[in-house]
Amino acid sequence: MPNRTIKLALLGHPVQHSISPVIMTALGMLEKKQISYRTCDVVPGKLALAVSLLRHCGARGFNVTVPHKRTVIPHLDDLSYEAARIGAVNAVRCAQGRLLGHNTDAAGFCEAIKDAGFAPEGREAVVFGAGGAARAAAFSLARLGARAIRITTRRPGPALALIRDLAPGFPKTVFQTGPAGPAYLAVNATPLGLPGYPDRSPAPAGWPGCRAALDLVYGRRTAFQRQALRLGARTQGGTGMLVCQALQAWEFWFGPLPRKRRQAWKEFILEGISCALDS
Repeated sequence: MPNRTIKLALLGHPVQHSISPVIMTALGMLEKKQISYRTCDVVPGKLALAVSLLRHCGARGFNVTVPHKRTVIPHLDDLSYEAARIGAVNAVRCAQGRLLGHNTDAAGFCEAIKDAGFAPEGREAVVFGAGGAARAAAFSLARLGARAIRITTRRPGPALALIRDLAPGFPKTVFQTGPAGPAYLAVNATPLGLPGYPDRSPAPAGWPGCRAALDLVYGRRTAFQRQALRLGARTQGGTGMLVCQALQAWEFWFGPLPRKRRQAWKEFILEGISCALDS
């Protein structure tokens, strides 16, 4: 009998903490597909080799996470509209030796903040960070009608590059950079709080706060979330976005799921992950 296992992978550094294999394995079982989803800890200097190996090993596709979401682009053959606009890739589809890069973080972000009841339309938002996740968050907030988006980073260069790339497509949204001020929604799109990184809030001690805070870090109550709570904000961790973007990636590789089935799978996986993380 031929081997019908579908090969998938996650490239990042570090990746040991990731629960993406749990989500994808669960989706494989639910969809009755035999998959192998491997985490590959790839240091930046080995990214080209890792992508080449996946191109030629018969993989259906792979995910990309920190710190490779932007640097993977030169190693791909084509980009989806979303990936090209955002300038970051987190899902790649392999077909006939060619690699198509896509960004499911943006759609996952939109889905997650809607599920959380956050409504950025016509309001101000602050995004901490300017990497691939921050670009997807800023793109999504502008698409959802945010009136103004402030990009806050330690170094001005990446923030200015993000604004240069995204602002022309959203003339009704004011993009700014600089220290965080008061806002309706604040997003931690930095690695701070992830395993292997300091659990430190990207917001300064004197930050006036926000009404809603979304942390893209999952599985723990981070310093950012604790700070936002002290300032009276509703907070949401990154588990919802993680599951939503994973579903988007699954559909990118295998085709759309029926709406009711997709919702049922999302609720099932979210409940299982929440129980596992709380235990």
